[in-house]
Amino acid sequence: MLNRKEFGAAIRNARIENKLTQEKLAEMLGVTPVHVKQLESGSRMPSVELLHSIAVTLNFSVDRVFFPVKAENTEMLSKLERLLHLCTPHDLCVVYATANALTDKEIRK
Repeated sequence: MLNRKEFGAAIRNARIENKLTQEKLAEMLGVTPVHVKQLESGSRMPSVELLHSIAVTLNFSVDRVFFPVKAENTEMLSKLERLLHLCTPHDLCVVYATANALTDKEIRK
């Protein structure tokens, strides 16, 4: 069952990570600031269309909402994924090699 409060908190966290105010997000989504406040508080759920707009606007994975993972590092993985989209192809190779070396080291322990 989808928890409205957790859903609202996830939207709020994504908005803050994107350095947007509720007013700016509302403008980008074509809704009122009150609507955004209601979504973030969990008192209102978005339509499918609005959920899609939120996901696109905030680079927000709806999987976080419908298929929540209880692992401690989920938020860190989301942040890492966002950063990877900013990397050059060379940077991605460096990140991959580093991650590969780190995991190989862990496997050998």
